[in-house]
Amino acid sequence: MFPRSKELSLCIVASSVGKTPEEVTHSFVYDEVVRLVKRGVEVHVSRFKFEGSGRSSGIYFHDIRRKFEPAIVWWGTKLLHYPLMSLNVNPKKMYKELLYSYNISKIVKKVNPDIVHAHFAYPEGWCALLARTALARNVPLIVTTHGYDLNVLPEYNYGIRLHHDIDLMVRKVLALSNCIIAVSRDLMHIAKELGATNVVYIPNGVDTTVFNTTITSAEVEVINDLKKSWGIEDAEAVVGFFRHLMPHYGVHYLLLAARHIFKATRAKVKFVVAGDGDRNYIEVLRKGIAKLNLKNNIIYLGKLPRTVMPLIYKATDIVVNTSLTDGMPPSILEALASGKPVISFAVGGNKDVIVNGFNGFLIPSKDYKGLAERLLYLVENPSEIRKMGLNGRKLVEERYDAEKRIDKIVRLYKVLSSSRPP
Repeated sequence: MFPRSKELSLCIVASSVGKTPEEVTHSFVYDEVVRLVKRGVEVHVSRFKFEGSGRSSGIYFHDIRRKFEPAIVWWGTKLLHYPLMSLNVNPKKMYKELLYSYNISKIVKKVNPDIVHAHFAYPEGWCALLARTALARNVPLIVTTHGYDLNVLPEYNYGIRLHHDIDLMVRKVLALSNCIIAVSRDLMHIAKELGATNVVYIPNGVDTTVFNTTITSAEVEVINDLKKSWGIEDAEAVVGFFRHLMPHYGVHYLLLAARHIFKATRAKVKFVVAGDGDRNYIEVLRKGIAKLNLKNNIIYLGKLPRTVMPLIYKATDIVVNTSLTDGMPPSILEALASGKPVISFAVGGNKDVIVNGFNGFLIPSKDYKGLAERLLYLVENPSEIRKMGLNGRKLVEERYDAEKRIDKIVRLYKVLSSSRPP
């Protein structure tokens, strides 16, 4: 048994989270567990990685020791817990689920946590549920849904629930978990429709000390150098897009909006786009930029380290989001915390944080002409950019500060762990 050193102990199930703040994948999970450790919570993270277990930033990381685990032969009897209609699936995928659930079970037996908290309903939530059921432990299970695990966008083949077997597992996770955390109101409604009985809305948060509106004299010089290196030092307005470059994030609508803008005005508007993503889609975007004669107006920065993003926001004037489906993207909260108005398609959690005409604009999904018109309005009314930016900063401080999110999560942990039967 692992020696308990804290009043509250957690097993966080997050398959892809990194061990450092520089790693982008599921960085919002890393930020959350670091804050929990600072609150005096003992945190153990179960990952589906083979990098080796260890401790970093006060967090205990537990990786899978080996890809071929003999114990899975016995653990395979846990297939009895699968939904019947989901058993006719890829054996390799099922083996991974069993391997991960076996690793989670070992941690739960060793640590005996007060709470198991999985991020995403699948595979994390499903494997955590499988481990708990197989162990016959009554440890409370919390699952945070972030978007990809519940949302579907068939026209872009987006969403794991498009796979019938995974949809059944997600529904079982929602029905049997002790609590579901939804990061947006849309996700809360979807979770209830899919069978969740105990759902709480706890929106994502942002570190308002890291993402802020203060620009130091040293930062002014760096920002000017950045703009020169990007070739946008003469821009009247800089518009930023900072998401993964994937088809369901609708970046192609940004290109259409840019073309519409440059047909309507001679204003020097520059777009900076940053992020990694699907190589084929990035190539489509490159060709689209060339075809629409936008090479001098849309600058692709590639993948940027997380640590430079606070400065990148300060180098922009307006941030846009063309995603066609969303949970509650951290990039939107980061932009608002940095005092930048956000123009977004009205999907997902964006409708929770953007108040139309107050800290940005919400426009119908795929309406690139509406996007262009709102951008032009702000470009032509710079005082509105400043006013909306200040409004956005104030709203984030009041409702979406990361520490306030942690307050709510810790209270939830204490309620569930205190009601846990012996």
